[in-house]
Amino acid sequence: MLASMLFVLKKAISTLVLPPAGLLLLAAAGLALVRRHRRAGMTMIACGLLPLFALCLPAVSGWLEQSTYCCRNTAPPTDVGAIVVLGAGTYDNLIDYDGETVNGWALERVRAGARLAKQTGLPVLVSGGVVWRGRPEGELMRQAMAEFGVTVRWVESASRDTADNARMSAALLKAAGISRVALVTHAMHMRRSMAEFRLAGLEPVAAPTVIRRPPDMAFTDFIPSARALQQSGWALHEWLGWLAQTLRPASP
Repeated sequence: MLASMLFVLKKAISTLVLPPAGLLLLAAAGLALVRRHRRAGMTMIACGLLPLFALCLPAVSGWLEQSTYCCRNTAPPTDVGAIVVLGAGTYDNLIDYDGETVNGWALERVRAGARLAKQTGLPVLVSGGVVWRGRPEGELMRQAMAEFGVTVRWVESASRDTADNARMSAALLKAAGISRVALVTHAMHMRRSMAEFRLAGLEPVAAPTVIRRPPDMAFTDFIPSARALQQSGWALHEWLGWLAQTLRPASP
């Protein structure tokens, strides 16, 4: 019960801090203050809206994503005992797919994991639990992996975040005598994931997917877009997670 409450609190804080919610709340607070304290109110509005505008620019979002990368390796890992594919979320309340399936981000990871499995012949573990409601993501990932012609050997279906992914996957893999694994996740998510898997006692080898080149800085990179805001949000989410990981007390 306590773990669930702490998880919900962590997600709520993350939602409020990260864009667009945090910046819009700051601008709204400035708008409420501007009649009584014009200078302070206008400053708060500017501090909310100007960064939000910047985060909507592909030039900025591209730079933020590049700043999260720890590797750009595309060669299949060698001397590993298994492939671990991390979840990224689900879609629910659907008319098709029996109501639920993995979201676009998770599908990108599943596809990369399936390709690597076919290249290497290694067994696959998929990791993802229930964040809010519905079926465990790991089960949905196994179904999606089967669509790519790959049979999953292990399904970790109780995790809620990256630390859980690492700890619970490690328990399954160590029971099978495996400690060195190819870790499949987005390039943007790899740094934090690698650190968590090392803390869990495994030896991860990065197998990132969706490795973007640096922005070309064309004219269109300075036109605001919803996609750029989403990309900026994901990158800042990684930086926030990395900061929390750094400040987290070491396990005894």
